[in-house]
Amino acid sequence: MADRSAQDQPRWRRIEEDGVEWEARVVPGPRQIDPDREGDPEEVLEFVCVSGGRKTRRLAVRPGSLDEMDGEQLHRAYLQARPIGGDHYGRPGKSMSDAG
Repeated sequence: MADRSAQDQPRWRRIEEDGVEWEARVVPGPRQIDPDREGDPEEVLEFVCVSGGRKTRRLAVRPGSLDEMDGEQLHRAYLQARPIGGDHYGRPGKSMSDAG
């Protein structure tokens, strides 16, 4: 497999929130992974901290939403997104002690 140069890499939209820079990207939602799953189709909007110092945040959105968002809408989506991970009680930001 050939290495891809930096200019071949997709360019994600970036915003600055909470004093750090975030990349906003779309990852497959549950229906894209499992077409037999019931419910409305959705994508997952993922905010990744460019410096790696913060946990990734995710928000379920309708397909195509990122392309339609302006800066203000992207800011609101970031505020609604929650950090991924958590303990078995669903508390965000706490890792399970047995996870390695």
